[in-house]
Amino acid sequence: MNKKLQTLRFVLILLIICSAASAIYLGIKLWQEIQIEQYIASPSSSEEVPDDPRAHFAKAADFEKQDKHELALDQLTIALGDAPKDLMPLAYYNRANINLRTALEMTEADARQLPLIELAKQDFRSALAINPDMWDARYNLEVALRAVPEDPDVNPDFEKNIISSQRSIESKAFKVDLP
Repeated sequence: MNKKLQTLRFVLILLIICSAASAIYLGIKLWQEIQIEQYIASPSSSEEVPDDPRAHFAKAADFEKQDKHELALDQLTIALGDAPKDLMPLAYYNRANINLRTALEMTEADARQLPLIELAKQDFRSALAINPDMWDARYNLEVALRAVPEDPDVNPDFEKNIISSQRSIESKAFKVDLP
C-alpha cells in the first residue's frame, strides 16, 4: 500500500510540474500573440518589426501608405520567407501590385519599366499558382500582359532566339557542326 501511495504522489507531483510548465509556456505564447496583434494594429508606432509574417505584412502596408515602395517590397519579401499558406498569395499579390503601379507610373522611355512589369507578372503568377481563385490577381496579370505582351508578333522584345540547323559553333581550337 505504501508503494502505491509513493507512486501516486510522484505521478501527482509530476503532473503538477507539467501543468505549471504548460501554463507558463501558453502564457508566454499568449503574451507574444498580444504583442504582435498590438503591433499589427499600429505598425507605425514602432521601428522594430516582430519576427512574424503578419507583422511584416502590416509594416509593408504601412510603408505603402507612406509611398515607401522599396521598403514595402522588402517587408513583403521577408514575410514570404516563413509565411503561412493563406498569407503567401496575398504577399505575392501585393508585391506584384507595387511593382506594376510603379512601372505604370513611369514613361515608356524609362528602362526600369519593363523589368518591373516582368517582376509583377512573375509575382501574379506565383500568387495564382498557390491560389488559382484569386480573380484580382488574374485581372491584374491581364493588365500587366496588355502593358507588355509576351507575344513576339506584338512585342519584338520577347522574340526567342532559335538556333538554325545550318549554324555551327566555332571555338578557338575546333569547330562543331550542329545537326
